[in-house]
Amino acid sequence: MATFDLGTLRTITILYVEDEAIIREQSLKAYNKLFKTVYSAVNGEEALKIFLKKKDDIDVIITDINMPKLSGLELAKKALEVSDIPVIVTTAHTDTNYLLDAIDIGIKKYEIKPITLNGIVQDIERVVTQYRKDTHIKDIAKTLLLKSKNTADTLNKFIEENRALEKSNQFYKNLVDNYVPMVKTDKNGIILEISTQLSKMLSYSQEELIGENISHLKDSSCKNISFQKQMLKAIHKKVQIKSTHTLKNKNNKSFIYDVNMIVFYGEDSLVSGYTLYFNLISSQNCTQ
Repeated sequence: MATFDLGTLRTITILYVEDEAIIREQSLKAYNKLFKTVYSAVNGEEALKIFLKKKDDIDVIITDINMPKLSGLELAKKALEVSDIPVIVTTAHTDTNYLLDAIDIGIKKYEIKPITLNGIVQDIERVVTQYRKDTHIKDIAKTLLLKSKNTADTLNKFIEENRALEKSNQFYKNLVDNYVPMVKTDKNGIILEISTQLSKMLSYSQEELIGENISHLKDSSCKNISFQKQMLKAIHKKVQIKSTHTLKNKNNKSFIYDVNMIVFYGEDSLVSGYTLYFNLISSQNCTQ
């Protein structure tokens, strides 16, 4: 029984590399029905040429390890030198050295053959979803820094303080926490995390808001665009939802934000939570 989201799969472009003709043709029949676009190659050398030409379109590489001309691990290493694209390797070998090499290169998933279609498709969906989340965090952090004053000094300071944490994404999370007004909730709208930047704007401590429903934020927008209604809209449309909200802080000051809401799904393909990014448009003293 399939446990993946077809809507998500149809937004994904893959590069599939397999030198065994029968396995390749059988897999391609299924992949072409499931994914947005499928590029295929019979060896690592051919795959690398395709990747370098189409890297801005490709979301994930799925490659066998043992192939002529260029192995799957060599392909992954060269691809990861120019991109942080997720790579899934498939192999009939359980040799520890292969696994250690894969980890060292930065492979996202190591699959031992025989591989089930349901299993590999779930893994593709999972690694691409995580890759997109991480990329989104990085893009927001970099954009906010570019817009901020004293950008160079600020960026250099954070690089020095967080250099050792970059590989684990803590560097970017730290930037988001300090520069991006952001809230994360569970599927019911209970606040799990709020950035330092947003809590300062609203004059609440993070402890006062974590554990409360998103409605605890004083949203004085039109009822038709409440956070709860936007959450339902995000589930229905399965896309990022943008809307404008007016929030009041403890001191009764109003802030107008453009809000980007993203819905996330768990391994069971059910809604697991939401992330809301707030872009401040203006603020004014509330006289009512």
